[in-house]
Amino acid sequence: MKALLTPILLCAAMGTAHAAPAQNQITGLAGEYDLWEDFEGGRVCALTLTDAPTIGGDAAGGDEDCIAQLGLDGDVFAWFIAEDEQLVLADAMRRVLVRFNLTGDGVYYAIRAEEGLENLVLSPR
Repeated sequence: MKALLTPILLCAAMGTAHAAPAQNQITGLAGEYDLWEDFEGGRVCALTLTDAPTIGGDAAGGDEDCIAQLGLDGDVFAWFIAEDEQLVLADAMRRVLVRFNLTGDGVYYAIRAEEGLENLVLSPR
């Protein structure tokens, strides 16, 4: 029994050590953002990323009427940093609404051309 428990504890400890940097990334990213369509005259919506834990990540919210017009398949409820380092916005059912890749200077970009939707940018205010 002891021989089986040691590998399990080792794996658990490794998982915890791996999760810590992601939490640090989240804390550093909490704040006020603009979520906007990447074309001239596109909508610009206020979005707040918090470091308050909730179902599916940390809490997120913003101008719901504006965000609803961006073609997301649900309301933004939470956000998290995925294992592939993408910033993910999710709804209250934990469904992924959009995935952003970091482009530099804290700006995130979501390519949605395959979905027939405008690309989105998430940038700090």
